[in-house]
Amino acid sequence: MMRRLLACGCLAAAAMTIVVGCLSVPGAVTAQGAGARYAVTLTIEEGDTADIVVDRGAADAVVVTATMPQMGHVTPEAAARRLAPGRFRADGDLFTMDGVWEVSVRVSGTAGEEVIPLTVLVAS
Repeated sequence: MMRRLLACGCLAAAAMTIVVGCLSVPGAVTAQGAGARYAVTLTIEEGDTADIVVDRGAADAVVVTATMPQMGHVTPEAAARRLAPGRFRADGDLFTMDGVWEVSVRVSGTAGEEVIPLTVLVAS
């Protein structure tokens, strides 16, 4: 009985891996989120660059942190450099593997500071 349960569990895990792999398309991933003060659009290219557009609110600074709770991964905070008013870019290995990541975008500006949570599926 125990072998049968273990075999079913392994098959279920393998099936989920295949399904997630088939559903995820390599390339840019975009997510949008909003809080009381700011609204942002996050675009991830190849897992190492995050472009952030502040759609609502005047932002002076943006910091990005990513976690993958299922695997226990947490990336260090990445301060995004300002490209233009309302446009920022964070570079580096933000996403160390494919999968579902929870991204915190901390925006600071004249309206104060706010953290906007986003969930993204990263695939290379």
